[in-house]
Amino acid sequence: MHFSKKDFFTIPNIMSYFRILCVPAFVLVYINSKSLSGHIWAIVIVAVSALTDVFDGFVARKTGQVTDLGKILDPIADKSMQFAMMFCVVLRYHWVALLLVIYAAKELISLVFSGYLFTKNKNIGGAMWCGKICTVILYGVMLAFIIFPEIPAPVETILVGFSAAFMLLAFVVYMNAYIILLIELKREQKEQEKGSSGSEK
Repeated sequence: MHFSKKDFFTIPNIMSYFRILCVPAFVLVYINSKSLSGHIWAIVIVAVSALTDVFDGFVARKTGQVTDLGKILDPIADKSMQFAMMFCVVLRYHWVALLLVIYAAKELISLVFSGYLFTKNKNIGGAMWCGKICTVILYGVMLAFIIFPEIPAPVETILVGFSAAFMLLAFVVYMNAYIILLIELKREQKEQEKGSSGSEK
C-alpha cells in the first residue's frame, strides 16, 4: 500500500472527505429535528452523500485517480453513514438494535479476515453483489424509518427482519469468499515449502 501527497488532494478523495463530513451533519440534523421538514433535510444529506459516492467512483475510474487511500476512505465513508443512520433511528425504533448488533459483528469479523488476507496480498477485489444489495436495502429501510417516524410495530418488525436477512446473507457470502482465499493461501504456502525443500536437495 502506497500513499503519496497528491493522493490526499485528488477529486475522488476530496469527495470522500465530504461524505465523511456528511455523517456528523446527518446526526445533528436528525437528532435536532422536530418536524417532517427536519427529517427531509436529514434525507437530503444522505441522498447527497450517496450520489457523491457514485460520482467519486466514476471520476476515479475515468481519470485514473484510483488510489490506495481512496480504497480506505470509500468504505469508511459508507460504513460510517450506515452506522449513523442505524444509531439515530434506533432511538425511536428499538428493533433496529438487532441490525446494529449484526452489522457491528459482521464488520468486525470481516475486518479481521480482510486485514489478515491483505497482509498476505490477498483480497476479494471490491464489493460483491450481495453486499451491494444489502446496502441498498439497508438504506431503503433506514430512509423509510426517517421519513415515517410513526411506523406501526408489525411493519417495523418486518422491515428490520428483511434487512437483517440480507445482512446475514451478505455475511455468509463474504465469509465463504474469505475461506476460499484462506484455502488458496494455504495451498500456495505448501507449494512454496515443497519448492524450497526440493531446491535444498
